[in-house]
Amino acid sequence: MIVRKLVWLFAFAALGLGSLAAAAEVKPAAAPAATDPKAAVAEAPAPALEWKDYKVKGYRLSLYGGSFSGATYLDLKRLGERTILTPGAANVMGYNGEILAQSADDPHYMAPRKLIEPGTAIGGRIGIYLGDDVHMDLVGNYMTGRATTSMLYNKDGDRNSADWNRVTVDTDDGFRALKGGISMMYDARPATFFGVMPSLGFGLGGIINGYSQLEDKTALYLEGNFGLSFQPMDKLQIVARADLAVFAFKVDELGYSNMVGYRNFTVGAAWFLDAVPADVRAKHDAAKKPNR
Repeated sequence: MIVRKLVWLFAFAALGLGSLAAAAEVKPAAAPAATDPKAAVAEAPAPALEWKDYKVKGYRLSLYGGSFSGATYLDLKRLGERTILTPGAANVMGYNGEILAQSADDPHYMAPRKLIEPGTAIGGRIGIYLGDDVHMDLVGNYMTGRATTSMLYNKDGDRNSADWNRVTVDTDDGFRALKGGISMMYDARPATFFGVMPSLGFGLGGIINGYSQLEDKTALYLEGNFGLSFQPMDKLQIVARADLAVFAFKVDELGYSNMVGYRNFTVGAAWFLDAVPADVRAKHDAAKKPNR
């Protein structure tokens, strides 16, 4: 009996080990991998940017200097023989804020003229290219000159006399003007001749006319621009420019403003900073060459 029990015990043990071995050999089927839509999108390469995708094509930084034309902002005519002046009508303000003594001596002095003599101008521009040849420029200029007041003088005080000479009665050597605004410019590349490219534009902004002692005179201006540029090397240009700014200059003696124009003639250098990758620009330039 004991032997029979041992035989059955060994038989059941053998069957159990065999079933465990078989179960170990059978591997469970792998579950299908879940597909994540976000991961698939992330793995897809981003489309390459084209020329039209770049809102700003480049920047141009320029510095320049030259001459400032100045302007005449008060120029009264000679008094006639029968002209009658009311008290204080002939008063002319000096650059120290006081009435000039000569203006009170109307028999001997008349026809005051106030002007800003030519001087120097320096400035800079930051151009933002919105296309191949169109750019918006942020403009800043600093101009210096001398403000002078002159009057006609006759020692006899005879209005009918032809012997009237213009003499300077007051000056301010500290006059300066600040001008800043925005210009829209077009580089006329199709009109390039002998390597010189013209450019045209217009702008607007504000101007501050400052004296040594008098209060500043501020105004809004409109401006026309014309330039010629030559490119001696890549990304560098030599630019000659003429600017005409027109604005209303407030005149104390008149009680209203006179229209005045400042002209600047300057020469400077400009550096171009590309905002588009070289391969994109090369592809764009190659595509537009047949149309020229």
